[in-house]
Amino acid sequence: MIIWRYLLSQYIKVFCLSTVAFIAILLTTRLNEIAHFASLGAEGFHVLSFTLNQIPYILPVVIPISALISALLLIQRLSTSHELTALRASGLSLTVILAPILIFASFLSVFNFYIVSEVATESHLAANTLKNNLRQVNPLLILHNKHMMRLKGIFFDSLGQSKIGESASDAIIAMPGKGTAPMNLIIAKNLQASDTQFSGSSLTYISPLKAADENKFDQLMVENMQKSVTSIEDFTKMLQKKIFKINNDHLILKLLITKIRDEKSKLANGAYPQHEIKTAQRNINRGLTEITRRFSIALAVFTFTLMGLSFGASISRKKSSLGIVCLIALAAFYLTCFFVAKSIEYQLIASLILYLVPHLIIIFFSLISLTKLSKGME
Repeated sequence: MIIWRYLLSQYIKVFCLSTVAFIAILLTTRLNEIAHFASLGAEGFHVLSFTLNQIPYILPVVIPISALISALLLIQRLSTSHELTALRASGLSLTVILAPILIFASFLSVFNFYIVSEVATESHLAANTLKNNLRQVNPLLILHNKHMMRLKGIFFDSLGQSKIGESASDAIIAMPGKGTAPMNLIIAKNLQASDTQFSGSSLTYISPLKAADENKFDQLMVENMQKSVTSIEDFTKMLQKKIFKINNDHLILKLLITKIRDEKSKLANGAYPQHEIKTAQRNINRGLTEITRRFSIALAVFTFTLMGLSFGASISRKKSSLGIVCLIALAAFYLTCFFVAKSIEYQLIASLILYLVPHLIIIFFSLISLTKLSKGME
């Protein structure tokens, strides 16, 4: 028990340190998203909240990598200091020595599944909700920063004096109509934005009308208004045609399973027209592959720990880098399969194979390596 406590304490210590380090490293990959959010005029509290919501989203990837590094460093240190040899000489097998670490890794896998299925989904949804709410704060801010707000097809220019987010004079706004309709044009002498209202004075609104005969000239409706007042939310919706959509990675496991069951029930009852059946089946496949993805990234904690312990151990006097090469190759193989599977999520069978088979391959080669080590072969 003393040996197990010692091994676990060392593993947990390295695991915690590497987790913090990898969170800091992978958080830099989200800096572009955080900077984009901050550039939209968000308050400091909202920027901090948006940043913190990124951590649970990257944590399911950090935990397996930290588990791999922790297991590798621990077993290499035991090998270098000959503690592993001493433990084996005392009559303990490799299975007994490594059992507490693998058991702890199993609990970490369950914890990681909870993170990826419950915590990360809610944090991802919260981050996207913050971003979506910010885009509805001020239409003038949106127009002045249309490139940062990722608005497509909208033209805005202020020929007179303007103050970003507050006012604009001699303004021209051109925005696409619904569907294939031509552009709508708004010309205003003055635009003002407050906390709740968006107003304009001396406005001219030009909108195309659907012609009764396609061979005739287009018809335009020209409307002049002395003053127009609308709510911030309504005008912002006119600018942002894209509606915020709840994706599978926004849903906790219970809601995702419910969504899949509803889709299957509607499909079985013929609720979808013929041209939507293929789309409905793809949605079901995406839901099933999302569940498999979560299971795969959770199981990676155990398989990566097993891989680190198997290929990091050394019992010979001569140092060899073959184990590290095999470890890197297997880890790269898993990550490649994982991201490929994520890109073809609508292909159910292929995704399941890419998510699950790498685990079987890693476990197979890891057990072979451990068997050789237990027999004194390397």
